[in-house]
Order: sequence, then C-alpha cells, then structure tokens
Amino acid sequence: MKQRKNGNKQYFTRMGTRKKVHAFVRVKPTDDFAHEMIRYGDDKRSIDIHLKKDIRRGVVNNQQTDWSFKLDGVLHDASQDLVYETVAKDVVSQALNGYNGNLIN
Repeated sequence: MKQRKNGNKQYFTRMGTRKKVHAFVRVKPTDDFAHEMIRYGDDKRSIDIHLKKDIRRGVVNNQQTDWSFKLDGVLHDASQDLVYETVAKDVVSQALNGYNGNLIN
C-alpha cells in the first residue's frame, strides 16, 4: 500500500491498481453528415473538426472554428459489435467481477 496526500485528505491505493479513464469517439455518418468538417488522424486516435466562420458575424470575428481531440480511439462508421469489443467488453467483464465501471453513450 502507498499513502498519498491530496490537500488535507489522505488515501491509500495499491501499487499498480490505479487505472486511467479511456476516451473513445464513435462517428456514425448519416445522409446529411458534414464530411468536409471532420478529419480523422491516420493513427485512428485523433479527430479534427473545422467549422467555417459565420460571415454574418462581421469581419472581426473571434468565433472558434477549429477543435482537435486526441483519444484512445476513433471508431468511424464502426459496427455495434466492434464498439462493444473495443470499448465495453473489459468494463462489463470487470463489473461482473465486482469492480466499478462506467460507459457513457
């Protein structure tokens, strides 16, 4: 066991038992999907989103137009089975063994 301090709080953790939060994004294109706005990284772990500036807001326009996200995985047009195998299978298995787990959809 290792003792840790966080401000005024103390807590104990087992060495090597702390896990990080994993973040995935699933993109499901539709008929009116904005393909020109989204670029996927070759590593399948990053996604870039670009919105065109709204010219109705004037010449001086501080509207944010670009976002970049680094993730544990990007599932583009993936089947439900692939999503489960990649994202949920381990969490479900650990939950059945009594560990806490969260999936946010």
